[in-house]
Amino acid sequence: MTGQAPIVLFGGTFDPPTRAHAELPPQAAALAEARKLLYIPAALSPHKMDDPPASGVHRRFMVELVVDGIQGAELCDIELDRDGPSYSIDTIRELREITDGDIPFRLLIGDDQAVNFHEWKDWASIIELAEPLVLPRLWSNPDEFAHALAGEGCPWSKEQVNQWLNWRIDLPCMDISSDEVRAIIAGGGDPQDELQPDVYEYIEQQGLYQ
Repeated sequence: MTGQAPIVLFGGTFDPPTRAHAELPPQAAALAEARKLLYIPAALSPHKMDDPPASGVHRRFMVELVVDGIQGAELCDIELDRDGPSYSIDTIRELREITDGDIPFRLLIGDDQAVNFHEWKDWASIIELAEPLVLPRLWSNPDEFAHALAGEGCPWSKEQVNQWLNWRIDLPCMDISSDEVRAIIAGGGDPQDELQPDVYEYIEQQGLYQ
């Protein structure tokens, strides 16, 4: 990796974007001394093919609301403009073609995604092009994360486990998920604590997830 400040890539369905999406990635980008943080909404996540998300129009607008409040963050709709499932490797390669080659990429993912990263399309190429940056999500300390990485069904060697630990950043877990927010709304509940006020207002105005 060069000595240049990286661009942090943060992809997801953002259906809807929660307070965790708004608060943790900027902290991670700051710790990585990033020049820019890109929020990249997926058109259709390969991991959620059986559960299509809200329209890209709605999710783009909600992510814009989040990004507007974060210095150094931008919305990148490259995946929303592409047909079919949104594979990270395709996005990274496309962004690499239009970005100064001296500027490194970091791919921000949750620790749950890291454990299953071997299931991602061309995962080794992703690591070569965009070194991971891992947010604690399920495991609040490195030992728990290491145990999960070395668990049954995971192919990671001892050296690879240590590498994943090096990529992990020490931030608090925020127990907020988009799935839970949608379930709360569908059940007639109030998810205001889990969402930015403007995102919550937009969901109410548009009648989403009811």
